[in-house]
Amino acid sequence: MNANVPPEATSKALVLKPPSMLMPPEAEAEFSLTTAKWRVLVDQIFPSAKSAEAVMMALSYCQARNLDIFKKVVHIVPMWSSLLKKEVETVWPGIAEIRTTAARTGEYAGIDAIEFGPMIEAEFGTGNDRKTVRFPEWASVVVYRWVKGEKAAFHTILFWEETYASIGNTDVPNKMWCKRPRGQFDKCVEAAALRKAFPEELGSTYAAEEMEGRTIDYEPAKPRPETARITPKPPSPPTPPSPDKIAAAIDPIPENGFDRDVEGMHDGAEAAEEDRPEAFDYGKFFEDFQIALAGAKSAAAVEEIWTEFDVEAQFHDDESSRQLADKIKARRLAALTPPSAG
Repeated sequence: MNANVPPEATSKALVLKPPSMLMPPEAEAEFSLTTAKWRVLVDQIFPSAKSAEAVMMALSYCQARNLDIFKKVVHIVPMWSSLLKKEVETVWPGIAEIRTTAARTGEYAGIDAIEFGPMIEAEFGTGNDRKTVRFPEWASVVVYRWVKGEKAAFHTILFWEETYASIGNTDVPNKMWCKRPRGQFDKCVEAAALRKAFPEELGSTYAAEEMEGRTIDYEPAKPRPETARITPKPPSPPTPPSPDKIAAAIDPIPENGFDRDVEGMHDGAEAAEEDRPEAFDYGKFFEDFQIALAGAKSAAAVEEIWTEFDVEAQFHDDESSRQLADKIKARRLAALTPPSAG
């Protein structure tokens, strides 16, 4: 059957091309990587990476966050460093990693469809670099989270012109934002909403889509001016009081046998009282809280006011005040929900 096939052709083994970037020895030691896995990383997961150090940063990030780097949860994003005066590679999570972090809390309750504002057309850049882009003016979305058994809504709105990534130091949107003005914006709005709903997990974790094209601003601390050290002259010792002054300072024992209050003692107590920080005004807090809730027209607005007043932190060790705040909030939510017929 194989009589016409040269014997050397059947014995040749498949030879793979070496990876586009050599694997540093520490990658194998720190992350137990094989050459085959490194090839997948540099040729498939991060094909635009310019340095092995950037890939190593991505590996370290995923290891610290317990993420599978082969699921493309992070991105290597080039950013301009104002300190180094050059472009540097940075590692940022993709929207998939932010979704994963929210889902791991066990409290993520879903997301509404993203709503886009009216489409507008604008010109960016000057001269030959001028480019016309059509994009949605704004986008908004609501993310839901289970809070003490109740489904809470967190509303977010972003504006396209405040969000898009530009080319270098120009105001021209980069290639991806020109090609997918809604798709890129969609990810940024979702990331912002998830940060709002899960601040303790995501904090200021921005998505790669939000950071691409940004500048890393860094101002080094200015050194303090050298000042001459002057050794202060020690004060002169006090002059001892005369015997007459000592005798005059001694208070006689009162007739009732009890020592009277030392003059000025209450003045000192009053001064100490004045130095104390001003006591928390519970009445003012709840008055302002109720006034703000009265202006809320939706459950989402109620949650925003709750977050703005930072009720949970304010009463973390005051159960009765926290319960009162919960009742005020529940009463406003009930007022916003019309009773069902029948």
